[in-house]
Amino acid sequence: MSADDADDVVTPTRLPNLPALRVSPALLEERFAAGCDTRRCVGRCCRSGVWLDPVERDRVLAHADRVRRAMDPGQARDARRWFSRRVAVDPDFPSGTAVHTRVRDGRCVFLTGAGRCVLQKASSGRLQLKPFFCTAFPVTVVEGVLTLDDRDFRAGQPCCEATERGPLTVFDTCGMELRHVLGAAGVSRLRRLARGRRAPARS
Repeated sequence: MSADDADDVVTPTRLPNLPALRVSPALLEERFAAGCDTRRCVGRCCRSGVWLDPVERDRVLAHADRVRRAMDPGQARDARRWFSRRVAVDPDFPSGTAVHTRVRDGRCVFLTGAGRCVLQKASSGRLQLKPFFCTAFPVTVVEGVLTLDDRDFRAGQPCCEATERGPLTVFDTCGMELRHVLGAAGVSRLRRLARGRRAPARS
């Protein structure tokens, strides 16, 4: 989907750099199978590493001891091995740039053997170490457009695989993730947009 395909706009959001987001039609048209639920995540989306804001990386490093305590025995304890040195320009992130977690043994360095996120496990109360867009998955933002991650990337995943003519909408399957990105007011606006798209045109 190109950014030009998105006409509707949703506001507010919880991204300080993007107070308004254009909405991909695919987001509102996607369907999921009965029982599809992001709480059934098995961590396949994390195997190739993840992108995060440099501010989020620095927060993780500032709490490195806490992160280590949440790791499996065989995971990399050396914080110098957690993040790539590459910095990519990406205006969808609050800092305008993004960094990547390293991959070890075919998975993100923060993914446990059971397919669980160490950063989520190490988070507590107001201290949230799991990156914003990891928590949002499969909801994402691409060039200022609210959308879903690629279908091919989600294929075979019980939490978010697309199913033609499935009974569930994105609100059913990804409600928590939408609230994470948009907040309650933004989700209400998105629901109104969805209802408007379903309404028959008047002659």
